[in-house]
Amino acid sequence: MPKNFSVDDTLFRAQAKKLVKHLKIDETKFVRDQAGMLAQNFASITPPFVSYGKPKLNYGTKKDLMQGAKTTTKGFYQTIQMMTTDGQNWKSKSLRAAIQRGDMNYLEARLKHFKRSKKRNLKVRKYSDNLRNKKRNKQTGRPYKDVTPYVVLSRADADRGLARAVSHVGLAKAVFAKAAIRLGRKKPIKDIARHLNSVHASVFVTKNPSTAGFKISSHGLNQAEKRIKEVETFRLKGMVKRLKRLVEIDAQFAGFKVKKLTK
Repeated sequence: MPKNFSVDDTLFRAQAKKLVKHLKIDETKFVRDQAGMLAQNFASITPPFVSYGKPKLNYGTKKDLMQGAKTTTKGFYQTIQMMTTDGQNWKSKSLRAAIQRGDMNYLEARLKHFKRSKKRNLKVRKYSDNLRNKKRNKQTGRPYKDVTPYVVLSRADADRGLARAVSHVGLAKAVFAKAAIRLGRKKPIKDIARHLNSVHASVFVTKNPSTAGFKISSHGLNQAEKRIKEVETFRLKGMVKRLKRLVEIDAQFAGFKVKKLTK
């Protein structure tokens, strides 16, 4: 089942209140912007990604999505093995005939005698997304470490299944992106944006006190859940730096000398 994930940006309001009042900027707008940036930060650390790293103010790159497609393909073929007459040379005429007519019982019995073969003792089944999903961790989407694959006789069915699996790459990033967009942030790259109509994200913004946040529901949020504290701390530090820089710019504009602007 998809998991609910929610963030309440009350902490931003508490930390920023004095500086915001000093700058005389719209507190509600500022908190809303920070909530949007937080959603972007979560999207950046949500798989797929090329390498594990710090949160960023983006949703993910094309390289991240390409890595996701590669990982998905590798995982796909860890859960199934092919047994077809196209591209595979079977010396036994009876074996070839059984594959062509889809005789799963006969082939399963023959596989018990396949010595030194990865297919030995494997079950023969018609390809099914549901059957494949049972062999994967629902939280990470990856095959279980001790997964036992099953044999598929139709390459066309397997290819369609793989295409569906790859088409879902970036879905978890998209749900954070949808929240960020609704909070005023820019759109993600097209490889993530194509999922926006398929995901749901609700956001809230209140005044007096000024709060903002979002709630999403999706598979593949385990990384975000594990790193909530880290990402919130990262965003909080980024917010304080931004406010200090605005204070310094404000002071500089008023004619005061500022040694060095905060980066």
